[in-house]
Amino acid sequence: MEINLPKRSQRTRMPPCELLLNFPGAVAREAPYSWFMAEIQPRCFLLARQGRDDEGATIEDHLLELAELARAGGIEPVGQERLKRATPEARSFYGKGQLEAASQEARRLEATMLICDDELSGSQVRNIEKSTGLRCMDRTGLILSIFEQRAQTREARAQVELARFEYELPRLKGAWTHLERQAGGVGTRGGAGETQIEVDRRMTRLRISQLKKELKHLEQVRETQRQGRVPGLPRVALVGYTNAGKTSILKCLTGEGEPKDMLFATLDTTTRKAWLGADDETGAPKQALVSDTVGFIRKLPHQLVAAFRSTLGEVRTADALVVVADAGNPDLEEHLKIVGATLHEIGCGDHPRLLVLNQMDRLTRPHRLDMKKRHPDAVFSCALTKAGIEEVREWLRELIPGPPRPRDLEDWERPLALEQPPGVAGAISSWI
Repeated sequence: MEINLPKRSQRTRMPPCELLLNFPGAVAREAPYSWFMAEIQPRCFLLARQGRDDEGATIEDHLLELAELARAGGIEPVGQERLKRATPEARSFYGKGQLEAASQEARRLEATMLICDDELSGSQVRNIEKSTGLRCMDRTGLILSIFEQRAQTREARAQVELARFEYELPRLKGAWTHLERQAGGVGTRGGAGETQIEVDRRMTRLRISQLKKELKHLEQVRETQRQGRVPGLPRVALVGYTNAGKTSILKCLTGEGEPKDMLFATLDTTTRKAWLGADDETGAPKQALVSDTVGFIRKLPHQLVAAFRSTLGEVRTADALVVVADAGNPDLEEHLKIVGATLHEIGCGDHPRLLVLNQMDRLTRPHRLDMKKRHPDAVFSCALTKAGIEEVREWLRELIPGPPRPRDLEDWERPLALEQPPGVAGAISSWI
């Protein structure tokens, strides 16, 4: 299925925000992200369902993260609301009265769309739009839009496009209901042909098949690149929650990288050589290959998980993992559980790993002491002052003669004691 863009003459009269909402799959190919930001950002109102067993503080944290995702996608959140409902409503997920009250508040704040923290079906999105008169987007669609804006390389663009088509396939609707079936055969004796939605579905499946073949070829190319690397150099992957400071640690170790304070700033795996010092006996330089990978997040769309399988191959084939976490984030422990569960799901549970708690300068002394008690084997670092980076290098130097010395696993690393936080089970099952 190809995305039907407006004619170039029409595009000059259409505001960029309207083009973003009507043609999300064309953002990465048709215009740079800065072109959209030059116009007034569209406004959105955030919604999240609070179940019977959900705590209000937890839902508020989820809404804060959803607001960051909206800003990363170029949409300005102007308000939010927790809708208490024991079970989702099959037709519109939320209650009719709840949607009516939320839409009135959204219009008062001049919001043009609703963004929901939960994953919605195509019919639920259409029913919400019909009842409220506002555009609606779920969390999965928002993350896909962000990935479309950030994808740069051929592999990343193919991965995101595959995820978009797999997301849209069950959500195709009869947008061309005014068209009749095309008659088949000679004249009209062949009977009714395909409807437009049948054609769209067939073309979408065809494009999905083409993208999977292309990604399989790119995965083979990436494997050939791995085999062509200098033998004997340990391979280390930087993993962790998104916007935790992985690229900052990469720059401290290798001198390369462009850290940015935004979610999903890194989509393409970047591998650089890190200098670890000289051998005490021979004086030969010790080096390691360090890879910066895409970050994790709660409720990560399973379409993206499956599409980025080749990119995550750098994590599975690494000799060791450096788990980077934001020490100043109040949800640090939950983020570590999400990272730990994800690593076990993709088959990296037995990899040697080092926990690096970044941005320790944001903590007070009592908080630092408490953090050291909870994570005694972690390295406490600050990428701005490069504090703790030498300890990371010392740990990497141990990888050259062999794996690092064994240590006791922490709670978030143990697969048996690991409890999946809300929203993790459905998101990580497709990482295998």
